[in-house]
Amino acid sequence: MADPRDCIETGRLLLEALGILQSREIFENFTEDVTRYMYPSAMRSLDEAELFVQKNIAAREQGSDYVFAVTLRESGEFLGIAALHEVKTSIPEVGIWIKTKAHGQHYGLEAVGGILALAKSLSISKVKYPVDCWNIASKKIPIHYGGVFVKSNVAVRTPDGRILQEEIYEIDVTGACVKSMI
Repeated sequence: MADPRDCIETGRLLLEALGILQSREIFENFTEDVTRYMYPSAMRSLDEAELFVQKNIAAREQGSDYVFAVTLRESGEFLGIAALHEVKTSIPEVGIWIKTKAHGQHYGLEAVGGILALAKSLSISKVKYPVDCWNIASKKIPIHYGGVFVKSNVAVRTPDGRILQEEIYEIDVTGACVKSMI
């Protein structure tokens, strides 16, 4: 059995530890449309995407963040990124983005389920899920997993000057809504 920190399988998806080979896919798919409601900005160059991947590989090696390329199990098609950030804190953070062409298929929901199962396997009891208040599709994810709304109207200025209005949800990872997928 694969180490869940390196590979997570769900019904339709394979979440694999992020590697330099995904840099081009990230550059091509982490667009302004995808980042509209997110803190980071769209990638401006392949070099920027490679630097992003290198930083996440280093964070994995330090045990602070687990970032995965989300792919379809059947075809290997790259769909986006799912992550468990700040693992060494009292309430780690879940992150997700799915490329525009794959929206509406509930891949984000499924990938987050895999991340929650990883958190559970690491004996993490609670995670936070920050989301812009206007990102209705993403707000449904923590609610699906029994997330509790804990904070609203958190103004966050992004590096490119946008202002997000974040809501914070907390998900009890030990709760019955999180099924073991690993």
